Amino acid sequence: MAATNEGKVFEANVEKSAKDQSIFFYRIKDVNPMFLKRGTAVSKNKYDCFIHYKGYLFPVEMKSTKNKSFSFSEKIIKPQQIKYLTEAAKYPYIIPGFLFQFREPENKVYFVHIDEFLTYKHIAENQLEHTYENKVNKSSIPINICEEIGTEVRWMKKKVNYTYYLNKLCDELIKQHGNKTSFESHTLLKRGGGAY
Repeated sequence: MAATNEGKVFEANVEKSAKDQSIFFYRIKDVNPMFLKRGTAVSKNKYDCFIHYKGYLFPVEMKSTKNKSFSFSEKIIKPQQIKYLTEAAKYPYIIPGFLFQFREPENKVYFVHIDEFLTYKHIAENQLEHTYENKVNKSSIPINICEEIGTEVRWMKKKVNYTYYLNKLCDELIKQHGNKTSFESHTLLKRGGGAY
């Protein structure tokens, strides 16, 4: 019998939670290179999913671990994931980030906005002065830092699976990040140049 992929279980629980709360959720399907012809190029997904709530789009990359931290290693957090979440942050009404699930000792899930993640990563890797209350790890983002810079996702455990309160999470994220970029802060240009 195949081992349960806890990351896929987490993703399925998040998707079901969105559906149960009438929140638009779109999961971007992964392509398994094993099923492709040899030499066929496989495009890499920019994110795991999109959540749309109250006029805001949340591009999200989901990560799950039984450890106390997520390594910055390219095997765990891929460069294209960081790149595309960063690009998404430039647009109005878009709040991109990671959903980090720490399964043990007790299920803890945090949304970390890409800007907060990048700031922490830069400080950690370069061992710079900082104001974090918790220990900074040079090569990873630990649960204590996620708790400090992220937004905790509340949940309820059913018999086996979890229900995540995405509506409450999204409301909190809109309060925190919704005014960082607004449509009014961008200059609209006419075709051919010049502002309206």
